[in-house]
Amino acid sequence: MHDFLKTAAKTGRGTRWPWLANTLTAVGVMLAGLLTVAAPAQAADLPWGPYTCASGYVWREAVPGDLVCVSPQTRSDTQTENALGPSRREPNGFCKPGFVWRETRSSDLVCVVPTSRDRAYSDNANAPWRLVDPGATPRGGVSVTTTNHQLGGYLYATGSGLSPNRPVRFYAVRINTVGPYSLGSLTANSSGAISGWQYVADIRCRFKQTQPAVIVVLDQGSGVVTTAGTTEAFRRCG
Repeated sequence: MHDFLKTAAKTGRGTRWPWLANTLTAVGVMLAGLLTVAAPAQAADLPWGPYTCASGYVWREAVPGDLVCVSPQTRSDTQTENALGPSRREPNGFCKPGFVWRETRSSDLVCVVPTSRDRAYSDNANAPWRLVDPGATPRGGVSVTTTNHQLGGYLYATGSGLSPNRPVRFYAVRINTVGPYSLGSLTANSSGAISGWQYVADIRCRFKQTQPAVIVVLDQGSGVVTTAGTTEAFRRCG
């Protein structure tokens, strides 16, 4: 995954990463006449930028740029693991017996107990729900398009810059549901890409939906949440 973040500015509350420096360029190949294009949501009102955590959560910071929101205890445990990591590693780089790589992302080879790796996977999977506004995250390397039908539309996605061979999950936000609405998932290939335009979901309209839905993408291999565009399918009710 590309590193979107600027060098951290230290604050009294820990490392603060207030804004993302760059976003990936949107994929240039689009289905003619079908791509919904919208500017990414603004995060000016969020106190810690687009990755402001919901109440009760803080950034994990297992590795530089890790803004997955976790419990304060998990953050503390993660810092302890980072400090103990070298003592749990064999000279050949592998972990000593009883320890495994933590893998909050593919580059995270800190040696931890297996339950810590399981917790990291779970925290990555829950990343969209722990943000104040997942729809305020910047555009990433994935783009979406909708082909309309009478009661909604079919959602397709393409892109790159993802964790190789790991799940890529899609959610709709800013619709009349509580929290992100799960649409479906794909798997990135060995190059960290979604090759071509791949089908994600059949979206059916929702009465009283008055605005486009923002499509949010979770790269589960890293816990990074980005936006991929919008869709009108939720308000196409005939």
